[in-house]
Amino acid sequence: MIKLFNDYFPELVVSHKQEEQLEQYYQYLVEQNKVMNLTSLVNREDVYLKHFLDSVLLLKNYSFSEKANIADVGSGAGFPGIILKIFCPTIKLTIIEALEKRCLFLQRLVTKLQLSDIKIVHDRAEKYSYEHPEHFDFVVTRAVANLGMLLELVVRMVKVEGLIICYKGPNIVNELGTAQAALKVLNLKLMQTQYEYIIPLGERNICYFIKTAPTAKRYPRSFNQIKKFPIQ
Repeated sequence: MIKLFNDYFPELVVSHKQEEQLEQYYQYLVEQNKVMNLTSLVNREDVYLKHFLDSVLLLKNYSFSEKANIADVGSGAGFPGIILKIFCPTIKLTIIEALEKRCLFLQRLVTKLQLSDIKIVHDRAEKYSYEHPEHFDFVVTRAVANLGMLLELVVRMVKVEGLIICYKGPNIVNELGTAQAALKVLNLKLMQTQYEYIIPLGERNICYFIKTAPTAKRYPRSFNQIKKFPIQ
C-alpha cells in the first residue's frame, strides 16, 4: 500500500515504523467500524488513498515546527490529526470530537499505535474554542462544515498569527465567496490555497488562513445561531 503514497507523494519518506502504524490503524479502523459508524470506506486501497494519503497532503506544502501545538477539530476517526502525528511525531496534538464513542475509539487507537503527547477532548468545537482562547498554533479541519460556519467555530482557539488549515473539496471558490464577510469579522486572511488532484480521490483544496487580530468577544456564537444566522 505504501507504493500508493510513493506514486502520488514521492517526496514523503515513510519509515518502517510508520508503515506498521498505518497498517495497524487500518486493521483497527475496519474492526471497530463493524460496531460503530467510523467510515463508509473499508477497502484497504480506499482507506489508504482517501483517508491516509489525503490527510498527509498538506505536508507537500507545509512543515510544522517540532513542538507545534495543533488542534484537529471534528476529527471523526482521526483524520487528519492522527496521520499528521504519525508523520510529525514531535507535534503536540489535541483532537476535539463531539461524539463520545469516537473519542473512546481514538483513545484506544492512540494507545495501540503507541503515540504520545495527544489529548482527546470530548466537546463541541464552539464551546471548547470559547473556553480556550488563543491556545493553538494551528487548527486543522477536514470535511467538517461549510467554510463560514467552520471558521467561526474554531477561530477563537487559534493564536494571533496562527493558522487555520481547512481541507475542502471542489466547491472551494463558492465557499470562499460566501465566507468573505466572515473572514473580515473574524480577523482572518486567506494566505493561500494548495490544490491537489489525485485520480481516485478527486480534487482537494487545502486553505491556509492566518489570524490577524484577537477574536471579538461574541464569537463563536452557539451552533444554532451560527447555522441560522451566518455572518454576512
